[in-house]
Amino acid sequence: MAAYCPKCNYKLSLIDLKPECPVCGVNLMYYGMEERLEKEADKAEYDHAKFQPRIDRLKSGTIGSPWSIARLVITFLPILTALIPMGKISVTLPFFTEHVQVGLISVITKVLMDLDLDYYTMMLSSGAGQAYLFFLIALAAFLLTLVLALVNLINLFMAAAPRGIRRNVTIASIGTVTAALAVIFYSLYASKLTGYVPQIFTGSLTAGCIPFLLANPLVIAINLVIKKKNLPVKYTDVSQLLIPYAQRDHSGDAPAEAVELET
Repeated sequence: MAAYCPKCNYKLSLIDLKPECPVCGVNLMYYGMEERLEKEADKAEYDHAKFQPRIDRLKSGTIGSPWSIARLVITFLPILTALIPMGKISVTLPFFTEHVQVGLISVITKVLMDLDLDYYTMMLSSGAGQAYLFFLIALAAFLLTLVLALVNLINLFMAAAPRGIRRNVTIASIGTVTAALAVIFYSLYASKLTGYVPQIFTGSLTAGCIPFLLANPLVIAINLVIKKKNLPVKYTDVSQLLIPYAQRDHSGDAPAEAVELET
């Protein structure tokens, strides 16, 4: 494939080994580099200008105002309140007694890390099957509540988008329902199993379930307050970055001599 001088269009041959064109003398490697760099810089600034509104909306949705910061903190509550023990279980057997505070930590250490599906299959087919079915429903609802809370945290990055608050309220509403189901079915499980083997098992709810139940309604409330206040997004002015550098208005730029004196 033939090569040509970018300035005079002279066809270069295999014996033209010098970096300069033998006809016009221009440096073949660096010719037009300043122009190419300027185009690349314009493209980079244009891409940045197109992306900047997303950054502004992300900042507005998370730390753009005191209300946004409050929402960020409150959105963590469904996960933080799950750490509070919301129930207690006591198991008494010959030569063995265990007391468990039911919360996120015990669910991870006592259930998820030692999950035996064969055991639960056997228990579901026993006389206490209904109680263990309630337990599995409570566990699923509890874990789903935490997943929804994580999704809502991720959605905070898009909270200032046109449908951001609606999305947050919808997810928190579902989380309110799943949290209530988790508490209700745990209570049914504890009462059923206590009635089935009262000498061995006792279980009940504690006051720790109240913060867990109130966490998602607080998330809904703070989002509705922010929607009512209609907090504006503070967009960065990037209009100049959408114009090629050579066509911009540089009247406000400091002269080169002044810049050198300042430095």
